[in-house]
Amino acid sequence: MTVNRGLWPWLFQRLTAAFLVVGVGIHFVVLHFLIERPVTLAKIAERLQSPAWVFFDVLLLLCALYHALNGLYGVLLDFSPPQGLKRWSLWMLWAVGSVAALVGVVNLLPFAR
Repeated sequence: MTVNRGLWPWLFQRLTAAFLVVGVGIHFVVLHFLIERPVTLAKIAERLQSPAWVFFDVLLLLCALYHALNGLYGVLLDFSPPQGLKRWSLWMLWAVGSVAALVGVVNLLPFAR
């Protein structure tokens, strides 16, 4: 049984999925075919000196986090947990997502110039 969670979580889940399909494809092609072998941190740092690539990687990170954590919450709701567990789980997923996003962005920004 699927729980109706509203338009926005449903819409953002589809939008992030579409971006992830394209974004992960671009990420894969650039890292596996367009960067000279072997791929090193220096080569990645050189690519990330472009603000466009930093923006792309931050957006890819945020979309992946939202998509994954929103999907986990949706799976949890399919089991019809008690209201307290739903609320606690939502807060925990937001906390984990916020910390992961902060760590990811803080580690990507120093590369941008």
